[in-house]
Amino acid sequence: MNVQWNWTVEMRRNGIRFLVALFFAVAMFGLEAAARPGAETYKQNSQGLEKQFEAFLKAYQKGDDKGMDDGFRVFGFPNPKEWFGKHFSSEDAEKLSSEYERQVTDAESSLIQDMNLAEPGSRFKVHCEPHEEFGALAAKPGEGRAEPTKPILVEQFQFEFRSTGHNQKFRFIANFVYEDGAYRFVGGGGAPFWVKAAGT
Repeated sequence: MNVQWNWTVEMRRNGIRFLVALFFAVAMFGLEAAARPGAETYKQNSQGLEKQFEAFLKAYQKGDDKGMDDGFRVFGFPNPKEWFGKHFSSEDAEKLSSEYERQVTDAESSLIQDMNLAEPGSRFKVHCEPHEEFGALAAKPGEGRAEPTKPILVEQFQFEFRSTGHNQKFRFIANFVYEDGAYRFVGGGGAPFWVKAAGT
């Protein structure tokens, strides 16, 4: 009887410990979710990158300038200063983080200008595919204006934007770093914006 009673007490204690642990796990998950309101996670592949454009393209179709800005914001680092501080010297990080906002704004403006060349009211779809092997574009010593202090996985994609009504299209190449569940733009063309690529 004593053995049975001890076993029952121990089971109750373990059950209480489990419930307490579960409570804290749920509470921590709730706090984390609250810290990232509205943060959507996109797959690290071409389809995930295409999906990131959905809000931007819908806003463009409606002629919603604010919606386009909001939709394109997902392509920027949530905290550029912190990200560049982790990957570059303090001096380079300060310069790059200051320049980064202009890089993203210019990319959005350039994309809108290209889309505006199509017939008014055009609706666009985007198709993208990897242009180089993952990591092939990481800056190498001596090549860049700013040299990363640790490796950066840069993924390069080729994009084709096509208007569904008039079959007009244009293409370009851009570079991204996958961070915090989304692709973050780090420059167009053959290399990330911190690299001076010879001949480009």
